[in-house]
Amino acid sequence: MLSNDRDAGELIPLVGSAEPEFAIRVTNLGKAYRLYQQPLDFLKEIVTGKPRHHEHWAIQNVSFEVLRGRVVGIIGPNGAGKSTLLKIVAGLLDATTGRVEVAGKLSAILELGTGFHPDVSGRDNIVLGGMCLGMTRAEIEAKVPWIIDFSELAEVIDQPFRTYSSGMQARLTFATAISVDPELFIVDEALAAGDTAFVNKCMKRVRQICESGATVLFVSHSSGLISELCDEAIWIDKGRVLMHGNAQRVSKAYEQSVWDIEEARNLRETKKLSASIESTAETGKYELGGGTLQITAVEVLDVDGKPIGVVKNGEPLRIRISWSGTTEHKQIYASLRIDSGRMQAVAGIEGYDGGMFLDADGHLPERGGIVYEIPELALGEGQYFVSVSLCRHMLPKGAEAILHYVEKAAQFSVSRNSLWHFNYIYDPKFTCRIESDL
Repeated sequence: MLSNDRDAGELIPLVGSAEPEFAIRVTNLGKAYRLYQQPLDFLKEIVTGKPRHHEHWAIQNVSFEVLRGRVVGIIGPNGAGKSTLLKIVAGLLDATTGRVEVAGKLSAILELGTGFHPDVSGRDNIVLGGMCLGMTRAEIEAKVPWIIDFSELAEVIDQPFRTYSSGMQARLTFATAISVDPELFIVDEALAAGDTAFVNKCMKRVRQICESGATVLFVSHSSGLISELCDEAIWIDKGRVLMHGNAQRVSKAYEQSVWDIEEARNLRETKKLSASIESTAETGKYELGGGTLQITAVEVLDVDGKPIGVVKNGEPLRIRISWSGTTEHKQIYASLRIDSGRMQAVAGIEGYDGGMFLDADGHLPERGGIVYEIPELALGEGQYFVSVSLCRHMLPKGAEAILHYVEKAAQFSVSRNSLWHFNYIYDPKFTCRIESDL
């Protein structure tokens, strides 16, 4: 897609005998969208000539250079501008400002199904789709057997495309797209759809392309995958480049920012929950049993006793339960339960198990707190909720033993000291030894 207007942004394919060292050069690139409060405002703007819109910059002042043969990862949160940037680089979208220079034949997988027709067979759609990707008819016909084998759809390949399930359609379109042998390759990891085995096959093909000497722009939400596949990484947020450099360093910095945001959110939510505890204590809405002894706060703490929202796996987890009020009952203890984000009970502490009674000396302070500590947290990465109660010791334990109970009184997240993300509930430290000559 070419433009003769430099102010409107332009995509410039470079030709000539002297090949530049770079494969892609992006200079001061920007893309603005006009947003209208209601559809009629667009028509009124045309008629009156008066602006009735405001501009939203999806990307702004983006500049970077990709050298030949380098694999560069693009990472950032949803809505950061990654897709807009890549569509402009691929020539699928016009820029508002700046310019893109491309040296070489570029292939992009940013949308699946381009050129596919519902009433045509899968086999014929491979040819149509491949030609839309820039291959000649001879090139794509030579690849048809490989694409059919890769998609694992040989039994239905001569059936109309509309008869395929959505998963089968995704398989065939991605297999067609990934069959290219590119000089410059742009791919979004999220487009690798299907079951786990097929996604792994797609990523294996992406790895082959990355290792072939092609220049690759690779979009992914996985910092681990970016670190593994890429030489460099570009971190984009709110339409701007925040960092460009070594893939592992950029990925680590991005991952840290994700956890910082998660921690801030957890602290805000815990503060809201603590406020609701005070309100609940006044209204008795969640109070079980007597109403004179109440939980006033539940906090997740660091080693200095300060509230935190993220705990690293293997580090201490400290939870402080504060209370106020009195009760005529004896042997009062605090208990807590930790639930996963899916509300699975994964751990719990009962104060009476260790004889940790709040009135151990026969007197319960009208205000006080107890801190429970798990020396080495072995929970997997994810979000967790803490529910707490104040109880009196009795056997067997029944509902009447609970003096005050608060569901989801606090929340925190667990992070792993690893590039890879796994949804384990239990993630312990371990040792191992390598044995030989068995």
